[in-house]
Amino acid sequence: MRSLITTFLFISLCQLSLGQTIKNIVVFGDSYSDTGNHQKLTNGPLWSQNLATSWDASLYSFAFSGAVCSNRMYSTKQFIPSIEDQIEMYYNQSLQLNPEETITIFWVGVNDIYHIYEQDDDDKGSKLKKVVDCISTNIRTVRRIFSTNRYIVFGIPPLEKMPYFTDKPDKEIKENAANMLNEYLSNEVQKLNKHIEHLKLDFMDIHRLLDDIVAQPDSFELKNAVDPYWDVCQGQCMDDVNSYVWWDKVHLTGGVHRLIAESILQSSNEGAHLPEIEQVNKMIEQTKYRSPQYQPKAQTGLMQKLIEKMQKEKETTKEQEKELEQDVQENSSNLSYYVYFGISATVIVCIGFILFNKKSSNRASQLASLSNLLKKDDRGRFVPLRNMDSDV
Repeated sequence: MRSLITTFLFISLCQLSLGQTIKNIVVFGDSYSDTGNHQKLTNGPLWSQNLATSWDASLYSFAFSGAVCSNRMYSTKQFIPSIEDQIEMYYNQSLQLNPEETITIFWVGVNDIYHIYEQDDDDKGSKLKKVVDCISTNIRTVRRIFSTNRYIVFGIPPLEKMPYFTDKPDKEIKENAANMLNEYLSNEVQKLNKHIEHLKLDFMDIHRLLDDIVAQPDSFELKNAVDPYWDVCQGQCMDDVNSYVWWDKVHLTGGVHRLIAESILQSSNEGAHLPEIEQVNKMIEQTKYRSPQYQPKAQTGLMQKLIEKMQKEKETTKEQEKELEQDVQENSSNLSYYVYFGISATVIVCIGFILFNKKSSNRASQLASLSNLLKKDDRGRFVPLRNMDSDV
């Protein structure tokens, strides 16, 4: 079993490297991550709770069953906190978690596919792309607001393998939708990692993992990968619920949640191991590993306001830096002028001094020559000119 998981991990989570100890796990998502905020839809600990016990980390799960990325994309009567709502709920907790010790995880998209294909239009591809854009925007929002750099984003599970879609006429349509969204999401993860410095974002290919589990359940120590335990065995047989893949027609058993956690653990370099199931059950009785429960609350647009404020401050800082640079250049220009003027004046003074010395030297030479003439004995005395007419 471990060898298969390791092979899978090498393909889908090859980048994940947790150099420092993880002390906080923050989760945004839907029913695959809901620890009890709305409704816990599995029999045992969720993947996030398993991770928390393995890393000895505090879990903060804001996931709500039925969540989509943004409620603004669909018309719904019942309010369920979307990823956007969950992020504002997280902000309002004022947890002040150390960014260097925190990993943030997103798992959403199945309910988006449901809503998109309930709508009467043919533009499904662009709407799936908008879901990915929404996830990407929220990752960048969390990064800017909370200054965290480590993330995992889950893909979409294979919908066609779920018991719910076994005999549905739109089985292939949902399969294609999941594949398309996963392709968009995988490409977006690569783009974000390429263009955002220091970002460590990993794509959890849950589709590939569940495909492998359903294809070879025995290799993962599972017994039934077809039937939902809740429908065929609950109260009717002695099978271990964790030997099934599906808890109900769309959700996973605690046993598969455990496999998901183990796959993430094996991808990191923390050296952490997953405790036995009995120990995990006992450990999650502590709030630290179980996650507090949060009351649903709609967003107020606070995150967008904070982002806009940060952007304005950034622009103001840039403008101030530009003005400072201009002042420095102007002062430098003035200084250059004064230096040039000083040098020019000095040169002129020096030239004048040299000329003055030269002129003084010539005058002294002329005076010396005149003095020599006056001292000669054979030269007559100087006699004023006389008016020659007076002698006639």
